[in-house]
Amino acid sequence: MKHFYILLLLTLVGCGSQALYTRLQEKEANEMIAILSQNGISSAKTPGEDETWNIQVATSEFGQAVDLLKRKGYPKDRFESIGSVFKKSGLVSSPLEERVRFMYALSEDLSETLTHIQGVVTARVHIVLPENDPYAEKITPSSAAIFITHFPNANIEASIREIKYLVTNSIEGLDYDKVTVALFPVSPNNSVDDSLDTPRYIRVLTLKIAPESLGRFWFLVGTLLVFLSTAAAAAGFFVWKYVARPRE
Repeated sequence: MKHFYILLLLTLVGCGSQALYTRLQEKEANEMIAILSQNGISSAKTPGEDETWNIQVATSEFGQAVDLLKRKGYPKDRFESIGSVFKKSGLVSSPLEERVRFMYALSEDLSETLTHIQGVVTARVHIVLPENDPYAEKITPSSAAIFITHFPNANIEASIREIKYLVTNSIEGLDYDKVTVALFPVSPNNSVDDSLDTPRYIRVLTLKIAPESLGRFWFLVGTLLVFLSTAAAAAGFFVWKYVARPRE
C-alpha cells in the first residue's frame, strides 16, 4: 500500500499537482481522499508538520476537488480544546482574562461537539455569563445562542430539544429557556444531493470518460480489438503460407 501511494504521488507530480489542503488530521484526510476517489479524482496523502497530513491533487482537477469537498462539508472547522486555551505559560492572567478564556474554551468545546451531529456543516455556540454581584437584588441570568448550518436533507429541527439540553447541562447556571437555536440550511449550490454525487467523469485506465459515453467507448475498444485480432490472424496466415510454400 505504501508503494501504491508513492507511485500515485509521482504520477500526480508528473501531471502537475498542488496542495489541496494542509495540516489535516489523518482521519479527516482519509475521509476526504475517499470522497475524491469515489468521484473519479486522484489524490495523494503526504506527511505534514506536527503529525498532520496534506492532500495533493492534479492541478487540472483542483477546482473540481475543492467544489466537491465543499459540498460534502470538508474540511471541517477546527476548534481549540480547553487544554490548549489554558496552556501553562509564565505570565499570570487576571481574573477577567481567565474568565474570557474560559468562556471561549467552553464555546469552542461545545461547537465541536455539535459538529458531530449528522447533517451539521458548521456550529457556533455564543455564551453570555454575566458577572453578577452576589449582593444585588436582581441577577442577570446566563444565556446561550447556537448557530448551526446544515444540509437541507438533514432534519436538525427534530433534535433542537436535545441540542438545547446538551448546552444547558454543559454550562453551570444556564436555564433551558435561555438557550436559542438558529438553524440555516446551506445554499443549494453547497448541499449534498444524490445527483451531484454522480461523478462528471469515470476514470478508465488512464482516460477520463463521461458516464454517458462509456458504452460507446467500450464499443470502440471492442471494435479495435476485433480489427487488430483479424489483422494479426491475416498476417500470421500469410507468414505461414510464405514459410510453408515449396522451395525451388
